[in-house]
Amino acid sequence: MRVFARALLVAGLALGVAACGWQLRGAGGGGFEGVPVAIGGSIDNRFSNRLAERLRNLGATVVEQPADARIVIDIRDASSRRRTVATDADGFASEYELRYRIRFRVQAGGEAGPEAPDSARQTVRTSASYSADPDNLQSRDAEEADLRRDLRDDALQLLLSRVGRRL
Repeated sequence: MRVFARALLVAGLALGVAACGWQLRGAGGGGFEGVPVAIGGSIDNRFSNRLAERLRNLGATVVEQPADARIVIDIRDASSRRRTVATDADGFASEYELRYRIRFRVQAGGEAGPEAPDSARQTVRTSASYSADPDNLQSRDAEEADLRRDLRDDALQLLLSRVGRRL
């Protein structure tokens, strides 16, 4: 009887929450469903392809021409930097920090209404540290490449969250 009462209580609460319209917040970037988006700026093809893939996964329609888009994500630059944050007793780097930065601007495309304003330039940044063994350069380089890719993906998620809030 007690198990039945708990199950009934949980079902009642779930029904009540669903009836009021409450829902879990998504992972960011919502509002792209069916929105035509163009990608502009001076970026390399790998970055552009990854951004287009992420937009399609969110339901956006990626178009080539800004005239066919509701919004244009204009990437000014995407860059990463590495700096030494710790050294060992011999003066060799023992820990590095990677920073990834994307500077962008969201502009109204040709499909946007006249009330759609352009946004100011924005910047998203991500960073992480990793240990480095000066005697094993191959593993350090592989770890750095993996971390750089993860930081890029995190920065793209931040960018898409900001753009999604505008929609």
